[in-house]
Amino acid sequence: MSWDRNKAFRRAATAALLAATALPAAANVLVVRSTGPSAAAYPAGRSLPDNARLNLRDGDMVIVLGAAGTRTFRGPGSFSPSAAVQAGARTFAAADGRRARIGAVRGAGIVPHSPTIWHVDVTQSGTFCLASPSHVMLWRPDATVPVTLTIMGAGAPRTVRWPAGQATVAWPTALPILNGATYSIAQSGVAVPTEVTFRMLAREPANLEGVASALIANGCQSQLDVLVESQPDLSPGG
Repeated sequence: MSWDRNKAFRRAATAALLAATALPAAANVLVVRSTGPSAAAYPAGRSLPDNARLNLRDGDMVIVLGAAGTRTFRGPGSFSPSAAVQAGARTFAAADGRRARIGAVRGAGIVPHSPTIWHVDVTQSGTFCLASPSHVMLWRPDATVPVTLTIMGAGAPRTVRWPAGQATVAWPTALPILNGATYSIAQSGVAVPTEVTFRMLAREPANLEGVASALIANGCQSQLDVLVESQPDLSPGG
């Protein structure tokens, strides 16, 4: 009798294991952009199960980021991120092979941005996130002429000579980058200097969703825009 009960138990356990394998838990996606009447219900930075239902109204637009890329939903209608992937021309497996690096270059026809999200665009004011204050690189969209930078902030002003034909240059090591500090970057030939406030991430994110979440939490919008636009679009017809 005991043997029969143990046998039945083993069968039940095996069935449960097979069921769990056949129906894996839903992954999470991160809302990275939302506009329209329902934007408050899907704020940037909100994490959702991949099988969640997005109930959108006319004029709504929500972009979510997953491990393999982004998906865009426009209302009206009720949508599931996982269903969008199944219906789209690209599958998770195919997109994973083309997964954009966190620092991917934007495609042709898009306004030039830094080659990676960790390069500081000297033409853009705003808040900039750093995973580390070491080896920070500056970037400019037009490298055809030589320029001189004067950087003022925490410490004495520093001058950086930037030769023609060179799109990137290192941040001066003699000028420390402090968390929360704002730096003025004046460029020769440009009337108004840019103002950059640095935010140091508490820890280095482990994946794309972690990077996006950290950028959103710290208000690093320009970096978030580059990250989102560099990812494969998994939307149907994307």
